[in-house]
Amino acid sequence: MTGQVVGAESKAGTDQNAWLRLSALVVLAACVTIIVASRSIEVSRLHSRLSVPPLYDDISYFLDAARWMNAARDQSIFASLWDLLRQHAPFSTLVAIIGLGLFPGSFIGPYLVHAVVVFAFLLGIIWLVWRRPVLEIAACLLVVPCVPVVWHTVTEARPDLPSGLAIGLAAGAIVHRGVLARSARALAALGVACALAVSIKPTSFPAALALIGGAFAIRLLVDCIEAGGLRNSIGSAPSALLWFVLPLIATTAALIGPALVETITYILNVFVGQRDLWTTGESFWVGFLRFSIGWDGQFGLHYWFAVGVALMLLRIVLAAIHGTAALLDAVVLLAAVLIAYTIPSVAEIKTYYFGAMFYGLFIVGMVLNGCASLELIPALLARYGLGADTRRHVLTAGRVLAFALVVQLFVRDVVTGQISTATPLSAQQQESIRVATERLWSLLRDIKPAEPGPLIVAFSSPYPVTSATIQLYAEQARINLVVRNELFHRTAQATGDALLKSEILVLSSSIPHTLVGPRAGDELIARMDAEKGLCPLETQTFPDVTLRVYRRGC
Repeated sequence: MTGQVVGAESKAGTDQNAWLRLSALVVLAACVTIIVASRSIEVSRLHSRLSVPPLYDDISYFLDAARWMNAARDQSIFASLWDLLRQHAPFSTLVAIIGLGLFPGSFIGPYLVHAVVVFAFLLGIIWLVWRRPVLEIAACLLVVPCVPVVWHTVTEARPDLPSGLAIGLAAGAIVHRGVLARSARALAALGVACALAVSIKPTSFPAALALIGGAFAIRLLVDCIEAGGLRNSIGSAPSALLWFVLPLIATTAALIGPALVETITYILNVFVGQRDLWTTGESFWVGFLRFSIGWDGQFGLHYWFAVGVALMLLRIVLAAIHGTAALLDAVVLLAAVLIAYTIPSVAEIKTYYFGAMFYGLFIVGMVLNGCASLELIPALLARYGLGADTRRHVLTAGRVLAFALVVQLFVRDVVTGQISTATPLSAQQQESIRVATERLWSLLRDIKPAEPGPLIVAFSSPYPVTSATIQLYAEQARINLVVRNELFHRTAQATGDALLKSEILVLSSSIPHTLVGPRAGDELIARMDAEKGLCPLETQTFPDVTLRVYRRGC
């Protein structure tokens, strides 16, 4: 009886300690998230998206959210949910809906809501390394937000970076320990979680599934080898595979299926039909190194790429000394990271955002390799004859020093340092975008169409006015206006012909840019000035661009 009481008290004490440990780590993750979010919003207001009207890709999700919110007032819950799943990226539309609902009349909401993604990522890190000492986990929570791509997740309201972080966590959850030893329930839950990560950015689901599937296949193969070979695993391996794959496919189909045709059409249109407009023409090796030591890799990972590579090499060396099982675990993670790197690197079309799945898994890999190395060091110290007490003191001192270094880096790079943004804007660009957008919208909202129906407005460039911004303003004001983007034509002649099919034409002069479409603004303006039946309504001149507005049939 006494033993039972003591055992119960011991278990209660252990549970209490676990809850205190978890609570402390969650509070730390929340505090880190608040700091990252506040600094990111601050720099965005000064130098990036929040300093101007919504622009580029972000505005498309705000527009989808505004349309959904307007339609939802007259629809059933089921119809609204179906419409949400048919969006281009339901996750980003939902984030915009929540953000615009929480902060009506402002566009800060969708960015702030992305702080929840950062918080969820930190909670995922806690779960992955839960068995490690609390000081190590705390150090991981402070290291992760030092990587610039985490800041950019808050300063950009698009699905790419949240998807990259989520897929990185999903792949890390697959490879960090064996799958054969997991229960059917755990494998099914893992499959559902991976599907949720894949569905954040539907247009990248083939690449995401390739990474997830490749990581699981490698992990399962290594588990079978460690179990004595494929023959000895013939009963358990197929079962584990099915328990993971079936929930993965079913959940992915449920989330992506309603808009599958539109999603595949978009993928084919961008990667096949418009491939020549988006490719940079760089050589293979420059493109292949772009997300590591190239500009994109340096921008998103900074010096942490070198740190992550060093930790991977350290783990492999320590694992080789420790034994085959530890070495295989290190190789499985390395293989998953290489898959995540290769997929965007070999694609002909590249942008900073396409490397998101690599950035996410690289951060997770850096954390797992660091913790695994600290776990393997005691065995190495034992080889040199150090006693248990000495080893314990050495490891404790090492953890304290590492934590102190991480705190210093967090304060320097995040709390007081200069936060970077994925869309930096100069003071001149901010002025051009703000003034041009306000004046154009003031002009368009008072124009009545010549014929019954919507006013049709065509744009030749997304700068200095993003066409979707005008469409969003019209949606919010309940004005019947249709915007046409004539940006994807190969020649100035084709662009001009397309522009002339609309009633209002908005043209920008030629500027050096990396935006889609030919740099033919001056040629188009000269053509429209000479075109009969066009009346110039307004000309806005800025130091970096001239915006001219015409009306057809005046």
